[in-house]
Amino acid sequence: MRRPFFWGMDRRPRTKRSTRALKLKLYEAPTAAPPAQASAPPVFRLVDPPEEYDRDGDRMAAGALRLPPGETDVPLFWDHSHQDPFAASRLPVGRARIWWEGGEPLMSPVFDGVGELSKLCAEKVQAGTLRACSIGYLTLSARPNGRGGEDVQEAELLEVSITGIPAKRSAQRLKSMATPEEVQATFEKMAQDIAETKAMVAELKELVAKLAPASEETKNEGGEEEDDAPAEGEDAVTKYFRDLVTKKK
Repeated sequence: MRRPFFWGMDRRPRTKRSTRALKLKLYEAPTAAPPAQASAPPVFRLVDPPEEYDRDGDRMAAGALRLPPGETDVPLFWDHSHQDPFAASRLPVGRARIWWEGGEPLMSPVFDGVGELSKLCAEKVQAGTLRACSIGYLTLSARPNGRGGEDVQEAELLEVSITGIPAKRSAQRLKSMATPEEVQATFEKMAQDIAETKAMVAELKELVAKLAPASEETKNEGGEEEDDAPAEGEDAVTKYFRDLVTKKK
């Protein structure tokens, strides 16, 4: 039996098809869904683990999915509405921003807010009502598998759709995921904090080295200081605070 194009929508033979879709199941929605255009937008997985079959009997190899050359996003639709016969519904509702984490393709929807469909779709994603996405892609390399489907080795991503009925059983919306910019900002803040801490420690060491009195351990029986080199850096700090505790009044 010939399988559909977008899960039951296209009865043409596989050789006649130029794109396919994977509809993805989502994680449980966060208790407080972020705004559609918030600094931490919702994040969706795009593919199943490579060993898992989807409902069409297809699998996608690790690293098989790629973006068109020079692109970082693709059109975002509601339920592959570009196939809708009504022109108004065929327009995208925004852009799907794509990046990779640990070799796994991820997506954040960026709704343009133009038109009722885009606004409604964004609100339902924000509310957690819509928690699935699906991809349309051009198969570049594939081979038949034992489930009557195909194992995709190479594919070019053409579009992503928000949808209500996923075909991928294990691909889910992530509960939380930082964007690349947020991850970079976090690392930059950490680096700045570390640099500031090192500077403060260096100043403290310098101050202690100047103010710390000679400890009892550095004096000989006659009360004169020994010829040993004075402690520096962390040693000076340690001796200073130890002397505060062990010196007799």
